[in-house]
Amino acid sequence: MAKHRGPSTVAEPRRVRAAQRRWAAALLCGATACQTTDRPKALDAGPAAGDDAGALDSAAGEAGPDPVLRGPLSLAWPVAEPSAFGSVIGVDHDPEVQPDTPLGRLTCADHHDRAFPHCYDEHGGTDIILTGGFSAMDAGSQPVIAAADGVVIATEDGHYDRCHASAETGSVDCDGHPMIANHVILEHEAEDGTAWTTRYWHLKQGSVAVAIGEAVSAGHTLGLVGSSGFSSMPHLHFQLEDPSGQVVDPFAGPRSQPETFWCSPPEGEAPPGPCEG
Repeated sequence: MAKHRGPSTVAEPRRVRAAQRRWAAALLCGATACQTTDRPKALDAGPAAGDDAGALDSAAGEAGPDPVLRGPLSLAWPVAEPSAFGSVIGVDHDPEVQPDTPLGRLTCADHHDRAFPHCYDEHGGTDIILTGGFSAMDAGSQPVIAAADGVVIATEDGHYDRCHASAETGSVDCDGHPMIANHVILEHEAEDGTAWTTRYWHLKQGSVAVAIGEAVSAGHTLGLVGSSGFSSMPHLHFQLEDPSGQVVDPFAGPRSQPETFWCSPPEGEAPPGPCEG
């Protein structure tokens, strides 16, 4: 399991901002520009992306109707149109806080022990990046949906949603507006009766479509993808937390846990699928 706790207040705490500054800086310098003679250790670990032998949640070659180990909560991919999204940046499982340098920002280990761009230092969730960026957001964006049945326990809306990476500061710039993320938080009852939480961060201003206390089903629209709060570009930050408030990576892997939390685990580079029934 990951080493992070998720943001628990409307404004992202300093630790979350520090992690996202690393992402912004990494994006600005670019993977090629940031290369040095020293490679992040996770770059050399595990099968390469797309390697069939390294498909994490795949049950290929295993006997039985459902050989996949599953967590106590089953989740659907939290966007309605997966094809409208590109990169996925996952939880960092490297226990060390790296130096705030180009190499340090890129040194991380996702669930499959891969480094940037599969993760970045100190990241505590799953970022799902909207293809087309602000142009796609301005064209109507894409719906964010509930990953499981649950109850809305917190919402925030009305905040500036065009925050972006700044080449001048190497961080994030909200053009003078407060860095507050429009968001929705759901609570879910797991199969073992415990209460888990999912967070949906950086939503488009004015798009939050649910209210506190409302019961929602998996697939219910919560809002639209935006770039509010400490966000470098339009994307959804999705975060799963256990009953103690610790971040849990929903992907199974050698650096996370044997159990997947996805109803339809991913195959190769494809995203997880919806929940059936």
